[in-house]
Amino acid sequence: MSKAASDTLEKVSGEFETEVLADLEAGRHETLARIEAVRKETTEVVGKILETSEKQAESVKRQIIGAAELDARNSQLRSLEKAVNEVFDLAAKQISTVSGTSQEKALASLIQEGVDVIGPRAKVSCALKDRKTVSSAIRKLGNKAKLSLDDGEINTMGGVILTAPDGSVRFDNTFEARLERMRPILRKSVAAILMGAE
Repeated sequence: MSKAASDTLEKVSGEFETEVLADLEAGRHETLARIEAVRKETTEVVGKILETSEKQAESVKRQIIGAAELDARNSQLRSLEKAVNEVFDLAAKQISTVSGTSQEKALASLIQEGVDVIGPRAKVSCALKDRKTVSSAIRKLGNKAKLSLDDGEINTMGGVILTAPDGSVRFDNTFEARLERMRPILRKSVAAILMGAE
């Protein structure tokens, strides 16, 4: 091969090599740029996924805590209601055992409260067991009130019901009704005792 041909071949070969190396370098840079773009995009997607997961985890955590707090509060309210009911049952038992002078004073006071609400003319109803004591209390009021003892009886552990002569007003002053009227106050007191507050 001649020197000119060899030089030409070497020159073409060198140019080809330079061109190929330039193409390879350009491809390498393009590939690295693509890899960097994909890496950034992947990092952003992973970041968003992690952020969303953290938000969902926090939301689930708040829901679980909220449900637990609600359950604890409901349990506390059930315990409070049970305690109030036990106090009421105990009070009812103690009230039903009152007798003698205490019973007479209590019934006279309940009748007087009824007179204050209904007026001096009323019909008084009571339990059969209290009939004699109520009749005596009505007689002791004398001219202060024109009360009459109802022939019927009411089912109660004690106390009286006064009704206006025309039946338009009825005042239930039985022990059970008084306890029910006191229930909200007693519930608050029992709650304060159970919670350790005074």
